[in-house]
Amino acid sequence: MSFGVADMPSAPLRFLESWIQALLGFVVCIVLPILVYAQAVPFTDGIGVAERTIIATALAYMVVVYCGSRLEAFPGASLMDQAAYIAPIVTVCFATIGVALLGLRLEYSRVQFFGSGFLVFVWVLGAAHLRVRLFTRSYAVVPAPSLVTMPGVKSCRWLNFDDAVARSVRLDGIVADLSNGLSERELSELARAAIAGMPVLDRRYIVESLTGRTPLSGLSPNDFGALLPSRQYVAFRRVVELLCTVLALPLLLPVMLALAAVVRLDSTGPIFYTQARVGRQGRTFRMVKFRTMLHGAEGPSFTTTDDPRITRIGVFLRRYRLDELPQVLNILRGEMSWVGPRPEALVLGQGYARDIPHFELRSIVPPGVTGWAQINQGYAHDPDGMRAKLEYDLYYLKHCSLWLDLVIILRTVAVVLGGVGAR
Repeated sequence: MSFGVADMPSAPLRFLESWIQALLGFVVCIVLPILVYAQAVPFTDGIGVAERTIIATALAYMVVVYCGSRLEAFPGASLMDQAAYIAPIVTVCFATIGVALLGLRLEYSRVQFFGSGFLVFVWVLGAAHLRVRLFTRSYAVVPAPSLVTMPGVKSCRWLNFDDAVARSVRLDGIVADLSNGLSERELSELARAAIAGMPVLDRRYIVESLTGRTPLSGLSPNDFGALLPSRQYVAFRRVVELLCTVLALPLLLPVMLALAAVVRLDSTGPIFYTQARVGRQGRTFRMVKFRTMLHGAEGPSFTTTDDPRITRIGVFLRRYRLDELPQVLNILRGEMSWVGPRPEALVLGQGYARDIPHFELRSIVPPGVTGWAQINQGYAHDPDGMRAKLEYDLYYLKHCSLWLDLVIILRTVAVVLGGVGAR
């Protein structure tokens, strides 16, 4: 078997495709609004309000395009998932430049600037959605048994390796399951494909990029080092986290005082509920929440659907995650972060660590009020659900970054406002 050049996808074409999208977006989002808002030909009489707005909008657009290309690694094929990734980029980029202009006391057209920001969001979202719908990628999978384990997504078509070669199917790459014992012939064919310019991709990488989960199958000690986030970023995040938490306290404290009074009036018992949880590096700490269950009620350590132990106000607090607000104390004490793997109750955590391989790896970073598993999977306590949750958490550890944290925070806001997934 051999690969012909005509059968190879053109890498320059993929590169050109991205640039065409970026240039068309510049015309639609930056140039066309000038025709609507400009009262004269811009840049003919120096730099004024209109010209300053155009420059700021163009700069924000370029930053969005750059950051958007970096976030392509994060999974999400549905329109809502794509919006959840793109909205944080556009919001942060345009808000940052707007604040900078305000700080420098430079006048600009806010209507044109933020109107263009909305156009940028619509354009990038529409382009991403059309790319998934119209440009289906074809990948040959080797060995054959791994074909049935590939995730079902609209943007990818999985083909049998030998069948694709026999029919001379145009491929975007070859997915190799390196943990499945490839034969000498298969390894030789992969080498020849790579020499011919065909991308050869590890199955684990593909699964990660499409599902947002790091598969437990095949995870080896060699992979553990990739789960360690950058120490510099962790330290930077801690400083920013403390600063933002302290600045937010004047807003949070009145809300917490009001909720504390309602909890006290709703049912007898303490206002707060504390529970031993597993924290960073396996250390135990006591997590603080508003009490949402009847005091003294017995039952399982996890919450079930329509749990009769939950109080009237507890239903509301849980639905909108307001019972989590007292965890600002855990954050200030360094026991938790705003974003990270959700801490498990001590007894449950010990059981999961015993039954699920590598479960302790979640404790590499401090636990969080919200996390990647929370926004993608929601509540889980059964073994299968916890394995999936662990795979989401391992993905977060492997890709921990400022942008991923921002995506998680803004998607959490959407989840909270919608009251989705609460128990």
